[in-house]
Amino acid sequence: MTDNEESVVDLRSLNFVETINSNLICCICQSPFVEPVVLPCGHTFCATCIHQACDASSVCPIDRSSISISDIRPAVKIVCNMVNELSVQCPRFEEGCDHVGQRQYIENHAKNDCLYAFASCDLEECKTLVLKKDLSSHVSTCKYRPAECKMCKKRMRALELEDHHRLCPAEIIQCPHCETSRSRSEHTAHLLTCPKHPVSCKHAEFGCPWKGEREKLESEHIENCPYEGIKHYLGQQKENDQALRDEIQAVRKENKLLKQQQNHLAQQFQTLSDQLALLFPSQFAADPNCPEEAQVGLAPAESILTETQRLKNDIETVSSNLASLELKQNVALMTETFRLQEELQSLRAISHGMRMQMHYIMMERRGASSAAAAAAMGASDTASSSSTDGNAPAAGSVGGLNRMRWLDTPNGRQDTKL
Repeated sequence: MTDNEESVVDLRSLNFVETINSNLICCICQSPFVEPVVLPCGHTFCATCIHQACDASSVCPIDRSSISISDIRPAVKIVCNMVNELSVQCPRFEEGCDHVGQRQYIENHAKNDCLYAFASCDLEECKTLVLKKDLSSHVSTCKYRPAECKMCKKRMRALELEDHHRLCPAEIIQCPHCETSRSRSEHTAHLLTCPKHPVSCKHAEFGCPWKGEREKLESEHIENCPYEGIKHYLGQQKENDQALRDEIQAVRKENKLLKQQQNHLAQQFQTLSDQLALLFPSQFAADPNCPEEAQVGLAPAESILTETQRLKNDIETVSSNLASLELKQNVALMTETFRLQEELQSLRAISHGMRMQMHYIMMERRGASSAAAAAAMGASDTASSSSTDGNAPAAGSVGGLNRMRWLDTPNGRQDTKL
């Protein structure tokens, strides 16, 4: 029975232990009234029964008189008290509960007091549903109950106690070799010094096959062990062997590192070759001899040397190609520089000639202005000044032309050069 079923008791299914007055029995369900109600005609029924009957037919089930839901009224208090005070058995009497009480209290008994109701274990981690009468015994045997180790006094859950006993440091155990007893925490240290513990010879790593008790190792075997006399030599050989192993390991690491560097250099060289082949396809033609084919049949060491030599040759070729390319670029740069210098020198000469022409033109204009001013001052000499003015420009023009011719002379050109 679940918790929800325990909280609600079907009053019609209860077993009554006394004879019930027929006036207290509902004619519809044939059980003592549950929440009795009365109709206008005076007949009494259970509230649930009469409502169901009205849903089917609006007439009284006994005298067939017409009724409605609004005509239903609660029965008098004495009728309710009479049916509630009837003695009934506990609804769990089949499970073993022998309680008998009034019907009005049976629901409270089934919910709170009945020992045959299910309840969860008081331990938070368990929550197992058990009968209330068995709850105390269950708590005493529950695997989640608190327990204490009798040897180390450590508290834990009961389910952990069995595993703890196998590892408890305070547990007294017996040595299987010397049959002495001590705590588990001391047993491990005892095995290192137990005289009866089976051990191997100290020179077992060199080949001695002897095995026996620890106390017999020093007293009996070591004196007769054939490896005892050469233990210093064997120790020296062991050290030398370990040194060789360490050296081999270091060489392997170095070899691995060199291989990685070689692969990295090969990738860089291949990338550089591809880039130069795109820029200078005629100078970086593909090698017809494949490196893999050239190395077929060679030993690993020879293959490594051949690959290293090939890389050196390739690097030298790239270096010479780069030097040649740099030289060509320098020559082209010098040629272009000389050409630009010559053009600059020519431009400077032209600029100087134009500057001189502008100077002479300005001088001519200044002379013409001076002559005009002199003519204005001498009004009496107007005719002579006019004839003079007529000849002056001509003379000035001749002088200007002569100066222009001076610019065309070779000496004039040479003076303008830088």
